[in-house]
Amino acid sequence: MSDETDLVLALRLADEADGITRAAFTGQAVEHRIKPDGSPVSDTDLAVERRIAEVLASERPGDGVLGEEVGELGSARRRWILDGIDGTVLFVAGRAGWATQIALEVDGEVVLGVTTVPGMERRWWAARGAGAWCSTGAGEPVPVAVSATADLAASRYSAIPPLAALAPAGLVFAERLGSASSGYVDPTEHGALFVIDGRVEACLQTGGGPWDFAALAAIVTEAGGRFSDLAGRPDIYCGGPALFSNGHVHDAALAALAGAG
Repeated sequence: MSDETDLVLALRLADEADGITRAAFTGQAVEHRIKPDGSPVSDTDLAVERRIAEVLASERPGDGVLGEEVGELGSARRRWILDGIDGTVLFVAGRAGWATQIALEVDGEVVLGVTTVPGMERRWWAARGAGAWCSTGAGEPVPVAVSATADLAASRYSAIPPLAALAPAGLVFAERLGSASSGYVDPTEHGALFVIDGRVEACLQTGGGPWDFAALAAIVTEAGGRFSDLAGRPDIYCGGPALFSNGHVHDAALAALAGAG
């Protein structure tokens, strides 16, 4: 199980991450390398994960870490799942909308998540049974909740990558969901965040690792929504495609996506 002190620590880890990413992000192009999978990575991606792992080694020496860049360190029973910069393609291009993702998994279940988007001065978080929250700038945190729309035909959806960047295979999935809903909303940050505070009813993510899904899945769920792979399983290790939704349209969206490839 997790407790309140874990969430306090998670928010402090997000502060540490923001300090590193804000210093490195100027709105200009950032030097980076291309990984074997074709995705970009910067020194800042690695610096964030290493700093978080360093703090955890001091504060939670019995906990493990699973990071996109640092890999797997220590225990798997209680481990922190990290993405130093989610949306590195935006970061290295000098565009806002990227985030740091921090989640805690205990005995195979994600019990809390934090998504911090310093380029837009916003942060979302949730812990099991404590609801989902968002803060903007120095403002007080406010609770967030998914929309109440229950008709897929009347719903809006988003996609990650955004629709314009989806490869042809990804477009097959997006077109299935789009033809069943009322329209597409281009995300300014991760589309799952649009689900969390009711800006859209569903977000399709065509691929990703557990570090891409864990924190967002925890926050979506606490906001009243649902996360799953296309078979309906809440599996952060599925590799994608995966669906975030307000819960009400989830089954209908999965049905619309069935057989898309």
